[in-house]
Amino acid sequence: MLTFSRRWFVASTAVAGIMLSNLSTSIGLAKLPVPKLKGGMPLMQALAARRSTRAYSDQNIEDDMLSSLLWAAFGINRPESGGHTAPSWHGSMETDIYVADAKGVAKYSPAEQSLKSVIEKDSRAKVSPEPFVGTAPTILVYVADLARMAKAPEADQIQAAHVDSAVVAENVYLFCASEGLGTCLIGGVDKKGVATLLHLPESQIVTFAQPVGFPKAG
Repeated sequence: MLTFSRRWFVASTAVAGIMLSNLSTSIGLAKLPVPKLKGGMPLMQALAARRSTRAYSDQNIEDDMLSSLLWAAFGINRPESGGHTAPSWHGSMETDIYVADAKGVAKYSPAEQSLKSVIEKDSRAKVSPEPFVGTAPTILVYVADLARMAKAPEADQIQAAHVDSAVVAENVYLFCASEGLGTCLIGGVDKKGVATLLHLPESQIVTFAQPVGFPKAG
């Protein structure tokens, strides 16, 4: 029978911890701060302030605000059922959000309230042919997985996927209005180029992009 000393066990545990730490780093998982669920602007005031912004300052969006932004967009607000802050067609929950910034591109996980890095270089300029989009410090890219949608003709799925993304985008609009951020929903996205960039499977389509940042003065 094999026997192990306490010293061996402690040393092995330490090595395992280092290996797990390196694994988390290598796969690019980043836990986001706890989203702020209280405060903000009253709904009617946010609706009155809602608008599209096409000029952004160089100020970055800090992680705590980004976490609250993503939660408002499509986070889980009912943990017991997995319900999200935005509805989806037949409860498909097919929308994924990719976050592009100067560091690269990451995929948002509502269940873990985290980001997983998928590209480690600035790809903002590749999202849209409209030049102002790439000037925003953060760009949200909406992707729909048709394989997760309720059974229906593909044309109906595609239409519903775009509607679902637009509902998520409106949550972003209201959050931005409440927090002094600017945003704009963009249909003019290089959808094929972005799908190739993100290595999306055939079942997934790019619907919209939404730059977010602090409005540029003047």
